[in-house]
Amino acid sequence: MKIIIGYLKDYWKEQNVFHLIFVAIFLAIAIDLNYLFDIENGIIDKYYHSFKHFYLYFILYACSIIPMYLSYFYDEEGRKMLSKPGLWGRILLALGSFSLYCYIYQYKEWIDRHFFEYYTANIIKICADQIVQSSILSFIIVVFWFWRDRKFQNLYGFSLKNAHISIYFYLLLLMVPIVFAASFSHDFQTYYPTARRVLIYITETMPKAWWITLYEFCYASEFFHVEFFFRGFLILAFVKYAGSRAIIPAAMFYCFIHFGKPMGECISSFFGGIILGLLCYRSNSIAAGVLIHIGIAMLMELIAGIWLSFT
Repeated sequence: MKIIIGYLKDYWKEQNVFHLIFVAIFLAIAIDLNYLFDIENGIIDKYYHSFKHFYLYFILYACSIIPMYLSYFYDEEGRKMLSKPGLWGRILLALGSFSLYCYIYQYKEWIDRHFFEYYTANIIKICADQIVQSSILSFIIVVFWFWRDRKFQNLYGFSLKNAHISIYFYLLLLMVPIVFAASFSHDFQTYYPTARRVLIYITETMPKAWWITLYEFCYASEFFHVEFFFRGFLILAFVKYAGSRAIIPAAMFYCFIHFGKPMGECISSFFGGIILGLLCYRSNSIAAGVLIHIGIAMLMELIAGIWLSFT
């Protein structure tokens, strides 16, 4: 824990108080507008299966990361950073690839053509939602790394050298009472466990445990890809342009992808993004983020599943 606290202290010393106030105000306004207008579920998702779905997500996420980078214009170091075309090229790649991740749906049509049994087809589509889009996202990032960065650094975050993995098991233990307390909220019990998506399609003749295990495996695997993108790419691929200043824009982007989830989870995702981004920046590894992210997700599924069994 001393290592993590040391990281946080050093990072805090680098910050400008007025800049942090701006970030806090921006975050509060963005979250308030989202839950007032239900931007993701109520507006953007109306255009699912339309290319408008892609560019609306592009605009939404641009409103997260671009203002955060522009906010560094306040000093000479920030202005020098913002003058680099390479930084903006990577921002555009991040926005385009993640918006594509949100847009892709064509694999569902393939599943419908090849699986004729209604219940099985729907479960497979739900499982595919967790793994197909995220795998394509990671593939794009790996191709970019091979093209631009492989001569200068290892694949973004794929290192265990300074990961301090044992520390993060203790962090997961600390999260148990927090998740348990959150599980009493209506929002939590309405959204979790996400495995309910497949439960409604499992008939008495289908092996329930097998299908739930398959879903949870696919669900957990998505968090690996998310960590690879938000910590591996958005932090480590931007370090040569932005240094530690890449952490706040990545955390804001990460917060925006939680707009369709309960408000408490959305708010906490920003601060979680700061911590995980800092850990990745200092350790050059996504191992901590992967462990914590998957661990918390499975913990939430387990606790919510217990609650569900009593209803």
